Amino acid sequence: MKVFSKFLFIMSFLFIFSAVSFSEVYAQESKSRSNDGWLLFGYSYTFPDSKSMEGLQGPATVTIGGDLWRFIGLEVTLGGRWATNEAALYTGNNQYLASYTEALWSFDIKPYLMLQPKIGIDLISLRPYFGIGPSFHFSGLNSTLDLIGKSSTSTSSFDVGFSAKAGVRLQALKFLFVGVGTEYLYHKTKLNNKNYDFSGWTVGAEVGLIW
Repeated sequence: MKVFSKFLFIMSFLFIFSAVSFSEVYAQESKSRSNDGWLLFGYSYTFPDSKSMEGLQGPATVTIGGDLWRFIGLEVTLGGRWATNEAALYTGNNQYLASYTEALWSFDIKPYLMLQPKIGIDLISLRPYFGIGPSFHFSGLNSTLDLIGKSSTSTSSFDVGFSAKAGVRLQALKFLFVGVGTEYLYHKTKLNNKNYDFSGWTVGAEVGLIW
């Protein structure tokens, strides 16, 4: 968490500096900065804090956002993460007994307050961004045991965490929006009386539309 705190401080300083530096440019724009909206689809690679989460796939995300005022925006990211583990169970003399499958998943809702200054014009512009906010998670564990017929169990949980992200986006041809970035997500949950740590870094890309 010390590393994350330093990262958060540095990114906050850089983006506040950017906002002040370019404020005069925005003031001269004839177009209001409060009418841009965007829809983005993304996929990221995860570096989890917990080794038990190394098989976690995703997150695959859909992000809906818009400007509130000048370079201040609000966006909501909907994402999914999942991991499937399969194992074969054997008796003491190494005879096959049964198969066991475990699926661990999480559906995430992350509203961000955004700092996203604009460098350029609508035809082509660069937008470094920094977002921070709470995260809401619906997590679950589904298990299936195939032993003289299949038997399945499932459990779920709702948890509140925290998320911060930073990166850069490019607006091209007025309507095309692409970006790359990194995010830190803090998310812990308890399923079947066992603690799981979903926290970690993600690095990914996104593409979509801006209007």
